[in-house]
Amino acid sequence: MRNKFNVSIALFVLVMFLISTTTAYAASGSDSSTSVAVAAKDVTELEATIQSELAKKPEVITILFTAKAPKDATSYLQGVKDAIQHAQSSLNEELYWNMKSLSYKMKGSIGNLKITLEPSYLTTNEQDQFVNEEVDRILDKILTSKMTPFEKEKAIHDYVVSHTSYEDLGEIGHTAYSALYNNKAVCQGYAILTNMLLGKAGIESHLVVGYINDDPDQSHMWNEVKIDDNWYMLDTVFDDPTPDHPGVQSTDYFNVTNEALSAMGHTWEVNDYPVADTVYHK
Repeated sequence: MRNKFNVSIALFVLVMFLISTTTAYAASGSDSSTSVAVAAKDVTELEATIQSELAKKPEVITILFTAKAPKDATSYLQGVKDAIQHAQSSLNEELYWNMKSLSYKMKGSIGNLKITLEPSYLTTNEQDQFVNEEVDRILDKILTSKMTPFEKEKAIHDYVVSHTSYEDLGEIGHTAYSALYNNKAVCQGYAILTNMLLGKAGIESHLVVGYINDDPDQSHMWNEVKIDDNWYMLDTVFDDPTPDHPGVQSTDYFNVTNEALSAMGHTWEVNDYPVADTVYHK
């Protein structure tokens, strides 16, 4: 059980070189970035620019930051650092969990700062395109316009459980790509694929991060789904028997309440997510 649930955590690698206590600071070494620079004139625009550029999944992002306040170099640096961290933490859930790391360096002075970011991802743009095409194909195959939201959710649940087996393939196993291309993934791959299918089907959902039996060594990820203004917990991994039996799925973890899921051994920061307290009648 301990090795079964591993959630990939996005890392912040913050590389800063302050050479003055007032206005000037620079990055050590030469800047090898060849990316086309984009501009941001204040912290709000900097955050939006970082998010927009990260979504394109480039190898290097170069931003010219021209804000002139505050004049204190230490506060200026901290403001940039906070903007980068907030921009990453506010990314689309699926993109956030696709990131392996984000390092950056700075060169220049207040009002004329060059920020170079180097993100790293679990999948390539080509693999993402494969996932998007497969998600569309699957939904066209398993859903009809006459289905209710619950019926659509159940069809998605059954597809993920029936076509994916739990296996740790390393980093790639934490992705929807692995769940679709290899038909194998760990909990993060199951949950992200489920999230993508639900979202494209018009059903609101979130990724939930927690533990099994309140054990930090048993990290886990599942989904929370909103249907008819009610929230429900949904765990496609735990509804998939291990070892895998193709075509066989459980519904023990389909649309359960916080109370029921907690009683079955899941733990999470309850206040970080909408409350699932409506009993679903199967």
